[in-house]
Amino acid sequence: MTQYFLNQIKVGQEFLCVEIPETIKSELIRLGISEGDILACSAKIPAGPIVIKKDLSEIAIGNNYSKLIKVELNEN
Repeated sequence: MTQYFLNQIKVGQEFLCVEIPETIKSELIRLGISEGDILACSAKIPAGPIVIKKDLSEIAIGNNYSKLIKVELNEN
């Protein structure tokens, strides 16, 4: 699978969260996001946050953080 950064994902795509930098890992864990999660992009605001969906929750990830999180597209 090809790795991308979260800010490269398009609305509607499902992806696997592969790597979260240590500097933001604890913040995302508090929000319920961790490495190994399968997520989906539900909205993307230009030069703004990316809204990701996990189960029934939606969480906005800031543009700066989204450039640090590595993901793989779910091609199933």
